Amino acid sequence: MRRSPFATILLAALVLPACLPRSARPSAPTLASVADGLFASVEGEGSLTGAFVVDAATGMPLYAHREHVRLLPASTMKVVSTSAALSALGPDFRFHTPVWLQGSQLGNLFLGDLVVEASGDPSLGSWRFPETAQACEQLAEAFQARGIRQWFGTVRVTNAEEGPYGGLYGPGWAWDDAAYAYSAAPTPFVFRENVAELSVTRPEGQDCASPALHPLEVRYSPPIDASMTAVYLDPSAQRAGLGCTRERGTGRTRCVWRSTAGQCPHRVSTRVSVDAPQALFTACLGDALAARGLWRVPTPFQPVAEPSALPRELLLDFVSPPLSELVKVTNKESLNLYAERLGLRFTLERVGTESYSALREAFAQELHRRGIASRLLRPVDGSGLSRYNVASARGLAEVISTSLREPYASALLESLPVAGVDGTLAGSAGTGIRGLIRAKTGTLSGQKAYVGIAERPHDAEHPRVVFALMLGNLDDQPALTASQIFERFAEALVASPLK
Repeated sequence: MRRSPFATILLAALVLPACLPRSARPSAPTLASVADGLFASVEGEGSLTGAFVVDAATGMPLYAHREHVRLLPASTMKVVSTSAALSALGPDFRFHTPVWLQGSQLGNLFLGDLVVEASGDPSLGSWRFPETAQACEQLAEAFQARGIRQWFGTVRVTNAEEGPYGGLYGPGWAWDDAAYAYSAAPTPFVFRENVAELSVTRPEGQDCASPALHPLEVRYSPPIDASMTAVYLDPSAQRAGLGCTRERGTGRTRCVWRSTAGQCPHRVSTRVSVDAPQALFTACLGDALAARGLWRVPTPFQPVAEPSALPRELLLDFVSPPLSELVKVTNKESLNLYAERLGLRFTLERVGTESYSALREAFAQELHRRGIASRLLRPVDGSGLSRYNVASARGLAEVISTSLREPYASALLESLPVAGVDGTLAGSAGTGIRGLIRAKTGTLSGQKAYVGIAERPHDAEHPRVVFALMLGNLDDQPALTASQIFERFAEALVASPLK
């Protein structure tokens, strides 16, 4: 049967591409071509970029772009502190915070002090874990179980003076961050993550526009002293809400309650950091005791002998969740307080003391052990809040890469946010990376960083890669946002050819 000329031409058009040599076929964009194009677009606006990708199993470099450029790592520094803590303490490590009764019990009356030995546990009293959320109630029940109905004495916390590292906050922390819950001081004794709920209520009949004829009602929960907190009204703000800052050197907290023309609530609340966690603990315990009908006279107990000579009996030993769980909330939720406390606990384990100078020494030793050059990564705190930290994409990627070869690898990887699923990557819009990217994010003004792993299910040669992406000097109104750059870069990591 003879074919028509048209059929012959059509057949040739269908067959010819299959006959062409491979080099003549249109090729899919490679990781390098996608990444280079992205970085060129933001570097043209004056931003700085750095990226590094290696094979997870072999460490072989697969892509590099200004991988030695040092920028602010922000919260990606938490990967350094959490992996260091896991390496020194192990995933099963738990903090222990013993609580003692020191004094004498006479019938249902206890004369003495409640003594808490600070352990640096960041989870004590935290609402995040069932085993820590009811700390005050557990203590009140322990009082009841011993038949105590009246208590003359006070709460003492040992090992909790200002802090062996010489201050409340880390070096390079911004003072205007101090009152925010995300910037709670990493004190040696931590309770309820050193955060209290602050609520402000207007007097009945007072609206936003009228002058404050009567004082606002300012309360904390737990009920700590609110006398050092001042609240001012701003009825003509662009956006409603309560914002607080801490005045440097005074201990005062200054809050502004902003209202708009269309929004004038009667009550507003926010979470603020507290520099005196012992006051939080004492107030919380007082409420729990009162709820059970236990009478407490909060006066300093005057012993007839030195306190150390008085009988002491263990009332309760608070035990934290395992380190693997603490690391998980640290990285998924980017909790600065947890990262600092874990970094300082690592420092105590390795150097024998807690201080930020010792922390720098301990981290330097750990990075040297892993073969990571100091010029690639220089940590000064555990959370990344410090503006003194510097890191390169190569340095951050090598932290993950070396961790994969250690016994705690799975605990660290499970702690990283999963794209499109949880943590700080839950809102990632790229459907092509959902569940295939695990990464710690970091954000400071004008800075964005990511470090983690990418799964490549269709690549038998490189099924998993480690990557780091750093962006600095970002423009306020860029052609591409940092999130868009990351998602396009991540999509190429997952699906694009590497060569």
